[in-house]
Amino acid sequence: MWHFKLNINFYFILLVASMGCSAKNHTTINAKGFVISHSANNESVELSTLAISILKKHTNDHSIIQKYSDEKYRDYKRIHFEVNPDLTHDYCITKTSNTLSIIIKSKHSAIWIIHQLTEDLSKFDSRINADELLPSTVNFKKSNCNTFDFNYRDPHYSTNQIEGNSLIFGNNNVDIDWGLWGHNLSKIIPHNADSSIYAMVNGKRNKNQFSFSSSKLIEIFDEYVRNNFGDGSSHGYHFMIMPQDNQLVCTCDDCKKLGNTEKNATPAVSFFIKEMANRFPHHKFFTSAYHTTQEPPKEFLGKNTGVFLSSINLKKGVNLNKNQPETTRFLENLKKWKDLTENIYLWDYSSNFDDYLTPIPVLYSLQEQLKFYNKHGINGIFLNASGYDYSPFDDLKTFVAGELMKNINSNIDTLIEVYLKKQYPKSHSLLADYYISLERDFAALKKPYNMYGGINEILKTYLNPDDFIVFYDKLASKLKQTDFDEIERKKLDKLYTALSFTRLQIAYNHPFKKYGCVAKKKDGISLKPEISHFLVELKNHFHYDNLSKYKEASGNLNDYIHFWEEIIQQKTYQNLLLLEKPIYVLVGNINGVKYLNNGLPAYENDYHHGWHISYTNTKFKCHTEGFNGKKIIELRFLNNNRHGFYPPSQINFTDGEEKIRTISIGNYDTNINSLIVRVELDFTEHTSIEIEFIRRPYSKSMVGCDEIRILNEL
Repeated sequence: MWHFKLNINFYFILLVASMGCSAKNHTTINAKGFVISHSANNESVELSTLAISILKKHTNDHSIIQKYSDEKYRDYKRIHFEVNPDLTHDYCITKTSNTLSIIIKSKHSAIWIIHQLTEDLSKFDSRINADELLPSTVNFKKSNCNTFDFNYRDPHYSTNQIEGNSLIFGNNNVDIDWGLWGHNLSKIIPHNADSSIYAMVNGKRNKNQFSFSSSKLIEIFDEYVRNNFGDGSSHGYHFMIMPQDNQLVCTCDDCKKLGNTEKNATPAVSFFIKEMANRFPHHKFFTSAYHTTQEPPKEFLGKNTGVFLSSINLKKGVNLNKNQPETTRFLENLKKWKDLTENIYLWDYSSNFDDYLTPIPVLYSLQEQLKFYNKHGINGIFLNASGYDYSPFDDLKTFVAGELMKNINSNIDTLIEVYLKKQYPKSHSLLADYYISLERDFAALKKPYNMYGGINEILKTYLNPDDFIVFYDKLASKLKQTDFDEIERKKLDKLYTALSFTRLQIAYNHPFKKYGCVAKKKDGISLKPEISHFLVELKNHFHYDNLSKYKEASGNLNDYIHFWEEIIQQKTYQNLLLLEKPIYVLVGNINGVKYLNNGLPAYENDYHHGWHISYTNTKFKCHTEGFNGKKIIELRFLNNNRHGFYPPSQINFTDGEEKIRTISIGNYDTNINSLIVRVELDFTEHTSIEIEFIRRPYSKSMVGCDEIRILNEL
């Protein structure tokens, strides 16, 4: 009997608890509706009007959202809005039994705070539908005030670039917050502008750079700001004042009087910025510590000025500390700028720019680095990522990165889980489990990642191929289910399409493993049939506007697909050195030697893809027992001058001490992407052969070699 009573009480408690949860999620709170009031200033009136509009969009019963009136709606809950520029915090929530007061410091937070409120109300009132909104991270349950850890917050992912999204996410966006961004001053210059606006270099006007002391240039910029953005009193914008992206500096008399030298443009650029800041006190004007403006100015620039520093030389994916020489140099430079402007923004990085489509875990390390930046006085972040191009989980990263910039102590795993549960209700567990494990595994390695790394480096740092393939296959199975709504299915289809690129990369990089791309045959190798399936999936990229390339530069997916199609059409591949005949590196780089006889052609549009790279003169050794008679040696070299790849100037063939033949490569067509060299040698008396590449005498030149093929005949 005692046990029976205990069980009854236990189940009664569970029943009451479940009823409470049900009421919380599926019935209205104890209010007939909500009345919206506002403080007396115009901005508060606009905020309350916007709130009414947004709230009504999320309910079919518009009667529950009303303007405040003393005489009416006495049984409604009151929500009061105020914009107060003098608020010491970014927002404050005041909660009483019948009134919720929301005060924000800036209109920029308006759309974000209203959507946060709408989503929070939907948890308790079934008449409000916020299924498509972001999870609310604002605490509306009790009175509290919060200050964002960074004033400027711009996670540069494609999700943040969708019209309206940055305001809903509470983020900034270069497209709407900046009147001029980057090295784009030339774009606002009239075609008939006076020549005095251009830099004096070596005694001559040079249109590749500007004279920032020029009164004509100042007036052009003044007119551009005034005509397009006003004086900023109703809405302030940011403007980037940067010299053109080169090392040229104006040394006209006026610029030299300001302090310019042949290598330092900071004095004249600072003069220009201060002039604009004085003319437009409601706008903000920024310079950058970059190229010819790396040296800080001599005096304070002004309250509405700022500087962009860059984290390009700092390690990515790990904690920063003063024991790292590059971090120490960064902090020394930061200290100089802190005395000269109140607005120090950082151009930070959160991507592998040579592979947008392979999932990269960046959030754990981002949090630690944001804490470091915040501690040292940086108050704005432009997080350069995949930009306008799609990358897997970029919607999640937009949300979490934005939240971390508001509150660096946010719980990342919780943010990941609540976001995915809201945005991917049928597949959130699969996505969350994989992505969180990706973050945890990479964090445990304590290794930095390369911002311009290929698949070989990726597999050594942040991607476990076995875990990825399990996830890829589970995602394929999930997509076969029929209980998805159209929006979630489309997002998962896009993710699977992008991940098919990574699946092909893994298959190529480990061709003979269980998940590789080739099968051995007596007369060579051939591609496995599943490669065609992965390729078909990747071809679906054309359904999506922002899924057309896999990296920042020269990463066209159609070209990549065509590369694979050519391999498929080839069917079999011949090489007497294939597989069983290892190639040894006697002198030079041993990494990537597997590419020299794996039977797969290298991709000439990507130096990461299948090329052995020599940074010095390099010598290889190949065993050639049984290769009787004359054979053809075929070598293919990468020609990519932009990245420093050239065919060797000379190739020496020896059998150890005796020179067999020397080939000199003089003039060649520099417009081609690769150069093939064929040499006929008699192997009758040679059981091994050594091949030496002599680099061209250019600074930092490299040699990229594809297969070393030995053929009976062409």
